Amino acid sequence: MARMSVETIANKIKEQRKIEIIEAVKANRSYIDKYGKYSPDSLPFLFKEWHSHFPQIKQQMTCLGCREAVTMFWENVNKYWNTNK
Repeated sequence: MARMSVETIANKIKEQRKIEIIEAVKANRSYIDKYGKYSPDSLPFLFKEWHSHFPQIKQQMTCLGCREAVTMFWENVNKYWNTNK
């Protein structure tokens, strides 16, 4: 199985979806900072996006490590977008 990098995925995403992901990551980060847990609105969207790019890598929202991995991945994608504007 080929491993896809943050850069590869970030460059594949269309502008409208990119905006939605950026907003979801921001909302999730804000929710974590305010309540100490993941956003019930943003997290399902981020998981859906994960599975659209990595259908062979199953992640469960009930798994703490999975939540950490998925949100960290999308935060890294956002960092890539911010540094490569």
